[in-house]
Amino acid sequence: MTFPTQRPVPGLVPESEPVKVSVDNNRCHIYGICQQEAPEVFRISESGALHYTGNVPANLAAAARQAVRCCPMQAIAISGGASPAAARHPHRSRRSRRSRNRTARLHDYRRIVVAGGGLAGLSAASRLRERGFDGELVVVGEETRPPYSRPPLSKQFLAGELGGEDLTFRAEGSLDAHWLLGSHLIGLDTERRTLKLRGDERLSYDGLVIATGVDARRLPETPVVSDRIRTVRTLADAAVVRKAIQAARAQHVVILGGGFVGCELACTARDQGMDVTLVVHSAPLLRRVLGSKLGAVVGRIQARAGVDVRLSTRITEWTDSGSGLRLRLDDGEVVNADFVVLGLGSVPRTEWLHGSGLDIADGVLCAATCHAVDLTGRPLPEVVAAGDVARWPNVRFDSTPRRVEHLIHAVEMGQHAADALLHGPAQAAEFTPVPRFWSEQHGTRLQAVGMPGLGERIEIVEGSLRSECFVATYHRDTARGAQTVAAVAFDMPRQLLDYRDRIGHFGQFGHFSRTGGTDSLVGALTARAGRR
Repeated sequence: MTFPTQRPVPGLVPESEPVKVSVDNNRCHIYGICQQEAPEVFRISESGALHYTGNVPANLAAAARQAVRCCPMQAIAISGGASPAAARHPHRSRRSRRSRNRTARLHDYRRIVVAGGGLAGLSAASRLRERGFDGELVVVGEETRPPYSRPPLSKQFLAGELGGEDLTFRAEGSLDAHWLLGSHLIGLDTERRTLKLRGDERLSYDGLVIATGVDARRLPETPVVSDRIRTVRTLADAAVVRKAIQAARAQHVVILGGGFVGCELACTARDQGMDVTLVVHSAPLLRRVLGSKLGAVVGRIQARAGVDVRLSTRITEWTDSGSGLRLRLDDGEVVNADFVVLGLGSVPRTEWLHGSGLDIADGVLCAATCHAVDLTGRPLPEVVAAGDVARWPNVRFDSTPRRVEHLIHAVEMGQHAADALLHGPAQAAEFTPVPRFWSEQHGTRLQAVGMPGLGERIEIVEGSLRSECFVATYHRDTARGAQTVAAVAFDMPRQLLDYRDRIGHFGQFGHFSRTGGTDSLVGALTARAGRR
């Protein structure tokens, strides 16, 4: 079978000036995201070192900037040139006909509101300016600070390696936007095109991007009222947990949940010298994300690092003694802990959309173009959704609407939603990304492309499970034949790059030779390589 050579990424807005890039070796974890975004600029060598071109020509500047946006560690800095969001309107007027004519539907929108101050909202706002939208742009955010990277909250921030300001996204230039931070949305009237804010305020819009994200999932019933039970979703949440971890009296933490957040919290707590009990309702760890076979590997890594992993276990009784928590497990054992962190997943922030006429069962339902769908099944031309809150059919795989909660996905869907809003449902392209995510488990780097949860069979195509250094591909049977739905690598970030463009295609594939990469790149950064 054959595969397309073009990478399945959203269209980037070309830049007219060269830029310079640099990489902070102390932050870089060699996840390889930068090479996925700009292979002509970044490359991971056979030895595991990252090489990059410091002086990037104009024709590659847009790809380099996308790599900066997608870097989970904000390890890449870009300078020179001008971000297209700022360059499009350095001296613009509010109703510049020349700018508006660049995109078919720009004349319809005098004011576009982005509901959500996170990464997806920032990405959408930046793309609107890049595409020439010169009207009023309003960003409404619940938190009081600018958008920041959330993945490091459970790792580098809790460990004290990064501060709050280190997490702020820095890839974009000036958006010339009104930022309504610290504002709480309580309603939406799609007929009158009006947002309702706390305090009986109203904010009208011509176009709307819904990007309110998700909230941390709580227990169905509060077991006990205690400040010793915490979640980690926002920077403020993480700051409270970090203070508890650093407290001299905090020696034992119980983490409830076996997903990525729970597993990464266990890593951080162990690195800080704490005793950790990881309580998981199901088995094995990361089963819903990676499947049982690879989840068992993660379980071995956690246990070897000293984490007390309790699979298929529930907490049946919670007591706050004043000096700690007393937890009774369903097998009768009592565990004493200084505090508990909940890592039970997330729920979409759609409570403010009740009564809006949108379909908000498990997120905002969208058409394949990212346009929000009302309860009659009609896409709304003036409303799109992006990021963790959006549920849409990725026709690369099938027609089932799903939500995807990853940093790179928020970047790409924010960009696509902005494009779709400007073009309208009839002309907008379908959003068909290859989801990508990563984690780190006690020094072992995990990277994934595609949707492993859709897989019915797993094939180890490079390395071995025993060595905990391998690439696994995930496949399922469909009416059109076997479909490759994902690939996951443990400590093989460079090798995983070969599998990305095959995701969603039909027909089995196993090990194949690599095309290598560009060896003429200059400016090498030797970073942490191999197993750590």
